[in-house]
Amino acid sequence: MGIEKFEDLSKGEKILADLYSRPNCMNGRYGAGQIFGLSNLSEVKSDDVFFLETLKVRADSADKIIAEAKSQGKDIDDPKAMKELGEQINALGKPIHRSEAVMTAVWCVLQLIVSYAVVGGIWGLVFKKSFFVFSLFGGIAGLLVSILFVAPVVAFQRTKQRIQDIVFGASSLLFVPVIYIGVLGLIAWIIRLIFF
Repeated sequence: MGIEKFEDLSKGEKILADLYSRPNCMNGRYGAGQIFGLSNLSEVKSDDVFFLETLKVRADSADKIIAEAKSQGKDIDDPKAMKELGEQINALGKPIHRSEAVMTAVWCVLQLIVSYAVVGGIWGLVFKKSFFVFSLFGGIAGLLVSILFVAPVVAFQRTKQRIQDIVFGASSLLFVPVIYIGVLGLIAWIIRLIFF
């Protein structure tokens, strides 16, 4: 078996080659710092390009932080100093695989569809119409909102913290108001049952 040319490598293999060739990887600084994803590159698969691109960004950040520490006079070859730097680098967020981001996006979409459908059904009862027809319209509205505003944003995040922040923001803007509208619908339905 011959040696492959760099041009013949897949995109993932090129990124792995770049990561392995960095001085901080070759000197064992990534391992000493216990930097998530970079401390044990042998476990990373070359076909997971999304994760590798995230690791490349992390490596760029790690190299910059390590270079700054060296310029400030820190001994970057000291395992204790590298562990402290590793904690600082890991605080940037835990890189995730593409599948985790996509599954979180799917979960958000399902939550919005169900909540919009239930609220739509409640208002169907308020107006003495079909619960199921209004639920269907509510579910369609939830699907449209989530496909336009939530799923694409969540699916392309690269760290767990960013996903949590985006999901919290989406919940605050799109889910909580629907709950209030649903509670208002329940109150209106109960008033209609009692007085009308």
